Amino acid sequence: MSSNNSYCSEPGKGYDNASVGKFIHEEELKKQREHVMLLWKEMDYKNQMLLEMERKYNKTAATLQRLYVNLSADIDSRNQRLLEMEHLYDQASANVKREVAEKRLLHDAYIEELKKLQFENAKLKREMEHQNKEFKQRAEELEQERRNFMAEKEKVTDQNPILSELEDQCVALRKELEEKTDDLQHMQSINGLLISKEKMSNQELQNARKELISGLYDMQNSRSLIGVKKMGEVDMKPFHDACSKKYPNRDLPLIYATMCSTWQHKVKDSSWHPFKIINENLQIDEDDGELKELRNELGEAAYKAVVKALLELEEYNPSGRYEVPELWNFKNGKKASLAETIEYIIKQWKTLKGKRRKH
Repeated sequence: MSSNNSYCSEPGKGYDNASVGKFIHEEELKKQREHVMLLWKEMDYKNQMLLEMERKYNKTAATLQRLYVNLSADIDSRNQRLLEMEHLYDQASANVKREVAEKRLLHDAYIEELKKLQFENAKLKREMEHQNKEFKQRAEELEQERRNFMAEKEKVTDQNPILSELEDQCVALRKELEEKTDDLQHMQSINGLLISKEKMSNQELQNARKELISGLYDMQNSRSLIGVKKMGEVDMKPFHDACSKKYPNRDLPLIYATMCSTWQHKVKDSSWHPFKIINENLQIDEDDGELKELRNELGEAAYKAVVKALLELEEYNPSGRYEVPELWNFKNGKKASLAETIEYIIKQWKTLKGKRRKH
């Protein structure tokens, strides 16, 4: 029996081993499937990441493409505007050259004509003075001769031939007097025409000056030696310097802007008249309350800037009290003449033309 039991136990033992092997195999398959699932999930995750990266790349590439297109368009637009500005600059330079040449010719012709008119006017004036002198002298002589004639007439009323001769002389003298009177009226008419011509020439000169002021106002910069100065405008640099020292830790731009606006408004106010007359000359009233307050608060430089603007307005526009543009020689600090302004413009144009050729 023991052998039978042993024999019968072998198949059982074989069955158990097969079950264990199958179990182990299934466990390994299960682990492999789990591993495959993990790998599949990881691959799916990486595919999602790859798709997301591809989407971001496409989005970035599209953005860069748009930026490139916009930048190219902007560069093309700027180049086009630059070409247009160069074209406009060339046209403006040509126009300035032509206008300067025309105004130079006009100025030269005006000066020449003015000299001729002044010479002719002086000559006619001398002739008129001489004619007037002769006329008065002749009138006195005629009056004396009339008196003598009347005296002689009383003496020789009975001498008809002599009386007739004297009457003829009187008629001749009256005729001569009338001719001299006509000559004097003619001279006065010529003088009136010359005065009218001189006024017209002065008006043309003023118009040319206005044109120069208009052209220079747009061309000038901080380095211009000759340009346009607004007479009556307060120089604000002393105010800026004074405010910087007096209010170093406060809102300087606001304080400075307020000060500048306040004093420019006061200078333009026609109701404020800080002047006094000394020896028939108009001078600044240094005892004026507002000027004294300005000097005490911001110092001498700001005070002088306001005084200078007041005197300029009093000279150029005392009734209107607003700034008047004037051709100004900034180098010499004085009013610029038409001749030196035109010469300066021509010199600047030649310098600019030379620089453009170099480039």
